[in-house]
Amino acid sequence: MDPRTDPTVPPAGAPAAVPCPGAPASALPAAPGSSSAGEVYEHLVRWGPHARTDLARLLGLSGPTLTRLTRELLEAGLLRELPPLPQLKGRPQQPLDVDEDHARFIGIKITAQSVYAAVVTVRGVALEELSTDLSSADPASVVEETVALCAPLVAAHPRVAGVGVGIGAQVGADGAVAASAMLGWYEPFPLRSVLEERLGLPVSVSNDFHALLEGLSWFGVGRRHRSFAVITIGAGVGVGSVVETEVHRGRLHLAGLTGSLPTITRDGCGVPLRDVASTAHVLEAARARGAIAPGQGLDALVDAARAGEEPALEVARDVAHAVAVAGAGLVGVLDPEALILGGEAVDLLRLGTDFPEALRSRLTRAQRDVVVRLLPAEFDDWARGAAVIAVRRFIGGEGA
Repeated sequence: MDPRTDPTVPPAGAPAAVPCPGAPASALPAAPGSSSAGEVYEHLVRWGPHARTDLARLLGLSGPTLTRLTRELLEAGLLRELPPLPQLKGRPQQPLDVDEDHARFIGIKITAQSVYAAVVTVRGVALEELSTDLSSADPASVVEETVALCAPLVAAHPRVAGVGVGIGAQVGADGAVAASAMLGWYEPFPLRSVLEERLGLPVSVSNDFHALLEGLSWFGVGRRHRSFAVITIGAGVGVGSVVETEVHRGRLHLAGLTGSLPTITRDGCGVPLRDVASTAHVLEAARARGAIAPGQGLDALVDAARAGEEPALEVARDVAHAVAVAGAGLVGVLDPEALILGGEAVDLLRLGTDFPEALRSRLTRAQRDVVVRLLPAEFDDWARGAAVIAVRRFIGGEGA
């Protein structure tokens, strides 16, 4: 293996690799012991406290079975009993809820420039966040920086039960990265197994966009909707949908990851959305218009547009138009309750145009009540989505 991509060889000038002080498997917080217990636990994680009778009815379990499962979860410290609630008839009901102090999870978002990490509770509440710039995007450097970022978080939060990693890449069921054009990885790399060995913790790896969809569905703005679609614009362009809490991944797990959703530019040309809304194309257009100087990036473009500089506003209008056309097509096909937009270039949609109105003007009258939400441009939702992948593995559900 080339030493530049061998995770056991530190980057030039870096100190010798030191394993992160992760907890041995025997010391990890207890997880649900069966799929049935996991189903009960997941329902309480996602939907909040419930009385036992309600849980049995909602999950289709008999009273004795639910009693046994909840007793196991209580004894393991995963659940807690809340004060009884008086009822109009019969005995008071004693709701059950998850014990959010039982376990912590680390969500990591890897970009070509930086690594972001957040420690969250099992309900996705962020407790601490850290980030670091990458000296290089090669696999060895990414592993070293990720391990270094996790070390103080694991030390400060000793009940970490798992780590989730979101990365702009094709990721296999074994957590190995098949390829990542964004990071310049063109050969398979066993990211999950390498990080598990270095961290001493269970690690789950997912495509970052799919992880974002999971996070929005479980704990984000998508939680209040039975169905929603998502478009992200930035380093990559992603398009996805969630129906009845399930992320649609597609036959090859490539649904929405190709950036090829058709759109139309303001001058009437048909192009893939990535050719208008990806960061590389946005910056190229901005420099051609003189909106930013050579060497300046997305932040400078957004600042110029906020300052009312017309060349920058024209670029923002071009992006907003293309995304509105593509978004209207997506809403027309999927008919979701909400359309959520995010990514590091999403602030361009807030500048130079009324984006929600531009979108709705292209919809049929019946669909114009679709909820339109713009996420912050930061990576909080992405890191939290990665943590959800770790939570799902902890519970016993999906998440490589």
